[in-house]
Amino acid sequence: MISTRPHSVSGFTIVRNAEKLGYPFKESVRSVLPLCDEFWIGCGDSEDATLEFCHTLVAESGGKVKLFETTWTRENQSGGFQLKKQTDEVLKRCTGQWCLYIQADELMHEADFDSIRAAIEVATLRADIDGLLFDYLHFYGNYDYEIRGRNWYRREVRLFKNHRGISAYRDAQGFRGPGERKLRVLPSGGRVFHYGYVRTPKSLGVKSGQMAQWWGNTQYTQGEIPIRRHVGLTRYLRSHPAVMQDRIASQTDLVNPTRQQRHWDWTEVKNAITLAWEKILPFRIGEFRNYELS
Repeated sequence: MISTRPHSVSGFTIVRNAEKLGYPFKESVRSVLPLCDEFWIGCGDSEDATLEFCHTLVAESGGKVKLFETTWTRENQSGGFQLKKQTDEVLKRCTGQWCLYIQADELMHEADFDSIRAAIEVATLRADIDGLLFDYLHFYGNYDYEIRGRNWYRREVRLFKNHRGISAYRDAQGFRGPGERKLRVLPSGGRVFHYGYVRTPKSLGVKSGQMAQWWGNTQYTQGEIPIRRHVGLTRYLRSHPAVMQDRIASQTDLVNPTRQQRHWDWTEVKNAITLAWEKILPFRIGEFRNYELS
């Protein structure tokens, strides 16, 4: 049974082919379980050991993790619709006063838990606040480098109040209220560690090819995609979530992105201009914000 304490939290996620796509899925769920009273997994019809991963998490959680199986269909593959559909389906099962969403390649850091809990206390007392905003760290190539730029979102909502008609927006990168109203949020003091681009060129190609179909691209390939020396790469010198330590130590085939070939295109030029601007003013011109910061 879910806790009856005032600020109960339901975690939730969707997953499909986590092993095949190289997601740190088990680590992702484990990283947020201390914040949750229950955690729901919507496990899609996979072609690998993903369902076994889910059963492992259920068994070791002492009843906190709950699982249901789903089927990903080919209806309306444009715009990441299936990701939204699957996310909304698992969200319906959340019973807590708060809902915490994590994607299969995202983790939270235990060092931030006290700040997140304190933000929940404050936001609970404000009826005008829908949720909490998290800062993003995007890692690229290996675990030693994070990347920033216009095409790497800086913040997103990952924790919000339940029973407000909130649902996934577009491809479930974020959430909105009824009528696609942007959520009003406060800073959480927490970070999301995004590892979706910590990959070899082969793994990056497999992931991109597999995921392209859910955006309506039926002509995708699964060839290697090179790791580039992109604008915005910086060395990361702080700690990773504790549950990632074994995985980080075991992945020895990753490359150093700063030693790879640079490829200039319009996206790189815009990123260079953006980063130069932000050294002067901390405001990103034309930034997409899927929320209203209070």
